[in-house]
Amino acid sequence: MKRRLGSLFIVGMFFVGAWIAPFSSSAAQQQTDISQQVIAALNEWRLEHSLWPLKPNTTLDTLALGQAEYLMSLPDLPDDMHAGRSGEDPKVRAKQAGWPSYSRPDQIAIGEIAYAGSDVETAIRWWKHSSIHMRTVENPAYREVGVAVLPHRFGYLFIVVLGSRPNVLPGLVESGTLYLSDEEYQWAASGAGWVYDTQQFRLFDSEGRPLSDGWQPWTLKVTLPGGTGDRLFVLYTSGAQQTITEVRLDVDRVLLPAQSAAMIATPTLIPTPFPTLTPTLVVTSTGEPGVILPAPSPTFTPTPELAALPDVLVIYDSRSLTLVNVSEKALDFSRLALAQGSLRLAVTSWQGQWLTVPLTAFPAQDCLQVWSWAESVALNPPSKCRIQRSVITLAADRLFWTKGSFEVHQGDTLLATCPAGSGECAVDLP
Repeated sequence: MKRRLGSLFIVGMFFVGAWIAPFSSSAAQQQTDISQQVIAALNEWRLEHSLWPLKPNTTLDTLALGQAEYLMSLPDLPDDMHAGRSGEDPKVRAKQAGWPSYSRPDQIAIGEIAYAGSDVETAIRWWKHSSIHMRTVENPAYREVGVAVLPHRFGYLFIVVLGSRPNVLPGLVESGTLYLSDEEYQWAASGAGWVYDTQQFRLFDSEGRPLSDGWQPWTLKVTLPGGTGDRLFVLYTSGAQQTITEVRLDVDRVLLPAQSAAMIATPTLIPTPFPTLTPTLVVTSTGEPGVILPAPSPTFTPTPELAALPDVLVIYDSRSLTLVNVSEKALDFSRLALAQGSLRLAVTSWQGQWLTVPLTAFPAQDCLQVWSWAESVALNPPSKCRIQRSVITLAADRLFWTKGSFEVHQGDTLLATCPAGSGECAVDLP
């Protein structure tokens, strides 16, 4: 992306130098309305990629404001806008603020993006054209957000902190639609009593009465059923673990730009419930809701599937290649590789800081994608991909799938030979 002289862009680790006069900032100068515009724009962005919207969090707000005030106290904005007063990074600041981790202190779901410039629209445009910031915003590991916006001579300083907490899966509402969230942080898969890769959910009213008949397959959007009242509870399950979330319909609202609210796609309908056993909702000593349910069935009702459905689908055209887990379960992608002659592209090439799920348990319906680094914009994943988990780029002359047939291997085992030309190639794992 070209930069115009006279503009100041400061994002992540990238810095265009400019002198900034000392500015005495405080919480009173926090631009709350503009902060909400930032969250609304981020939510619109995430929904375009079928990701749940972010719920505002006061702890993350405080972290963002603290870093923004520190930066504004300096005579110049530093090269690394994410380093704090003692050189600490955002994860260390979050730990100091009591943000919970996943077993180990370094396994903490926190990300931060920054920008200094004229307005929200320009900030969003810049983040979308910076791969490191685009991947932070589109990271499905995050469910909550805090924003600080402080004025300075070039417009505003924006600090955005994104995060997630174990077993905290917010639900947000907008225009009769309930948006669910999921746990996709890599280290949640290690166990320790946390839900991970939610499979099903149930809704209960404020008195603990079910609002749906049994478990429903997880989906991003559902229509709020009648008789909900002023709040409801969402019970999530990953099969082995469960967690429950309270949703206050008058408070837990999705922040969206006004023009995007009318563009929300038709959500999945929740069927009218049949008589069933009533669970008991309780409030624990921590003030968090809990639920006592009848013993769940040891098995879920299977989802109908097409006959002979493959495990993996390789989708490719003249610009990109995508590996999609089209099965109904997590699969081990870690030993897969694509080969053509002496060229070999191992799936472990996608393993990096932006891949937040383990390749050994790659989620169902999600994908990995590769395209040329000469592409001027990020390419959209195929419609069969729920979430694009990671992207790598190759030199334009190394897009091997455009030059002839290629093979899919698992270790030394040949799994499939994919024909030349655009198309799809089905792969079954042993």
